[in-house]
Amino acid sequence: MDNPAGRVFLFLQGLHGRLFRQLAARLSAAGVEIRRLCFNAADDAEWAGVGPIDRYRAPLACYDEWLAHYLTRHKVTDILLYGDTRPEHARAIAVTRRLGVLCHCLEEGYLRPHWVTYERWGNNGHSPLLGISLDRIGEAVGPLSPPQETPADGWGAHRAHLWYSMLYHARLLLPSRRYGRYRSRRGLTLWQEFVNYLSRLAGMPLRRRRQGHQARRLFESRRRYHLVLLQLSFDCSMQVHSRFACSAEFAADCIAAFADGAPAEDMLVFKSHPFEDGSERLDRAIATAAARAGVADRILFVDGGPSLAALLDSAATAVTINSTAVQQALWRGLPVAALGRAIYGKPELVADQGLAAFFAAPQPPDRKAYWQFRQFLLQTSQLRGSFYSRRGISALLATLPAAILSPVDPYERVLEAGPERRPAAVPVAQLAASRSAPHSRAAGTVTAKLAAESLEVPCPRQAAG
Repeated sequence: MDNPAGRVFLFLQGLHGRLFRQLAARLSAAGVEIRRLCFNAADDAEWAGVGPIDRYRAPLACYDEWLAHYLTRHKVTDILLYGDTRPEHARAIAVTRRLGVLCHCLEEGYLRPHWVTYERWGNNGHSPLLGISLDRIGEAVGPLSPPQETPADGWGAHRAHLWYSMLYHARLLLPSRRYGRYRSRRGLTLWQEFVNYLSRLAGMPLRRRRQGHQARRLFESRRRYHLVLLQLSFDCSMQVHSRFACSAEFAADCIAAFADGAPAEDMLVFKSHPFEDGSERLDRAIATAAARAGVADRILFVDGGPSLAALLDSAATAVTINSTAVQQALWRGLPVAALGRAIYGKPELVADQGLAAFFAAPQPPDRKAYWQFRQFLLQTSQLRGSFYSRRGISALLATLPAAILSPVDPYERVLEAGPERRPAAVPVAQLAASRSAPHSRAAGTVTAKLAAESLEVPCPRQAAG
């Protein structure tokens, strides 16, 4: 890139709420040209006219060729998205790799709740972190003293996240002549999506009180227990980055291994995800699997209730598919079993043994290796802030634009520099006035037929976005 003024950013789908339009405004003020590609009426409404909008309303089968033509026609140099496994996003990443367009990916913080993740080309099971060894990280970070801070507990801006998600789906319920009828990929109707978010938001106080009582009984019993961190069945972390089809299947595997390997006095505690909507009826599925394995009196399901920190403080181990919440377990030195692809899925950090053997004699993590890994995250992909709260967005916008506009990948910057403290973020205003290394971009080739087609009508037959 010559400077920010020479770059054209295409925003794909992002977070529910105001962040994307505020980020776009910051980048635009720095001299970047901004465009937005919308797939439904809620995308349209949240953009609120920050920059030019183009709409994709054709079948997904036409998307790759259409997007290649679009990127070339508008001389797009960068795309920015949230959720790298959404079908339109996964296809977009493949297209941008071919054309030499840089892909910026946002994700919930790997060190939640007060951090968000910024990476290039992929997150979670597609993160560049999976290809970086702890030995290399250790060389880059250097020797460290044990961290003094206590990791914050919780999801983050939980209520704000629920509110914006509910509002997004409420907008989709409204008739749209432009986009037609929207269809959820989760297999739920829009009314079900909307009601799930509304009921979850309204029922938070009652669930906390009910499950808090159960947890207090667990703590008072002083029984040794293993904590299972449940995840959302429809989330990409499970559907794309694990072998499990749903949380009930994962829970059944945990219960069977627990029955085979755990000492007879141990308990197994399941902690629900903060956004679990109850449609899968995990309480029933867990109770059925526990009865089948003959351990019904040693199983507890917690939906809400005590904080994760309180449960981890007294736990013997933690079991997960690939939840980022397990970072708190590693910080505490708890043995961890991870059954899916995860950024921390390295032999020095998670147990390299079968699940039954793990319950019987769990392998603890290398504390020093985890401190270095955590510090590496803080120096690279973790940015202070939140996607949803006003204060969190303000903090995030102080550093995110500079990270996006930087000519150097955040991981490469630290790995090549060696043990150094993270440099202060460069203000966007300075970046706009600076000159930097050229930004490589292949023009790519598209057919003459595509070049002649309308951007609004890429295929003869339209479908809902």
